Amino acid sequence: MALAGLGSGALHALSGPDHLLSLAPLSVGRRQGAWRVGLLWGIGHGLGTLAASAVLLMALSAVHLEGAERWGERVAALALFGMGVWGLKRRSLSSQPEAATRGVLAVGLVHGLTGAAALLLILPATVSGSAMDRALFLGGFSIGSTLAMAALTAGIATFSQARGLSATLSAKVPRLASALSIVLGSAWMVGSL
Repeated sequence: MALAGLGSGALHALSGPDHLLSLAPLSVGRRQGAWRVGLLWGIGHGLGTLAASAVLLMALSAVHLEGAERWGERVAALALFGMGVWGLKRRSLSSQPEAATRGVLAVGLVHGLTGAAALLLILPATVSGSAMDRALFLGGFSIGSTLAMAALTAGIATFSQARGLSATLSAKVPRLASALSIVLGSAWMVGSL
């Protein structure tokens, strides 16, 4: 069960365009510590997913999942929009990507709490098997998504450094990712209305 959780968590973390767009602006051009950004975001995401799972387990029979999913998607859209605005604002104030790790844990937590995709991935495990099976799967899911996000941000930073992205391109990619984050968050919000 733990291995299934690890794989599901890694797949979830790497397949979400919102995850990539949230973290790309904080990773491109970073000389060191990009993995920490992904790790902090992943820890927040994992904690949020665990908290959402606990609520889901407690209220599964009383909550209309479609309504809860819609509100969760709206909050996740707002978080994505906020990350985009934050990325653009941060870039205009500072050219030091290393200075922007504050708040990443909180944004990951919001994503983990509100992301319906993660809840759909873990739903079968939360309603089947023993309590130990559920704990192993959910723990594996959180660890898998955290490690995958740390690897993704490290990979983005390494790729941007290895390819010798010019300072101009290095500045444009995070701005573009932030702008796309705003667009995706807005579209997601409109789609969830």
